[in-house]
Amino acid sequence: MTDTLPAGLRHARTLSVLIGLLLIATGLRDLLGIYPRWDPATVTWPAALRADCLLFVTLGAILLLPWPRIMRSDSWGWALGILGLLSLVFAMAMISEVMAKNYLAKAVGMRAKPPIFQAILLFAVMAQPPIAWFLRRPDLLD
Repeated sequence: MTDTLPAGLRHARTLSVLIGLLLIATGLRDLLGIYPRWDPATVTWPAALRADCLLFVTLGAILLLPWPRIMRSDSWGWALGILGLLSLVFAMAMISEVMAKNYLAKAVGMRAKPPIFQAILLFAVMAQPPIAWFLRRPDLLD
């Protein structure tokens, strides 16, 4: 089944699994306090950070699902809709994170680091709904 997919889609699916594992590892790392992305001394909204970590873990787990089989099932529309919605929520979370880091840095008279990690995650996650769609319709890749 997966063997009938074009090589590019198989590679994209492999990268999707790796991104899912990275998201889960990042979310769990932050939840457990192992080298967190935010300094706990400066953060005054721990509930939002926990929600962000849970979003990372949830989205990562969803990316690990067998999407080629899901997109061939009758409930593919719901699955694609949920993936798209979670991808948009993730994008808003990454943009909010960058804005918050800039705000905190400006408050202490510094400049925030460039948001390279957030940008990579943002673009990688926003590519997931189109990848899932092309798993359903690989003929449209031509």
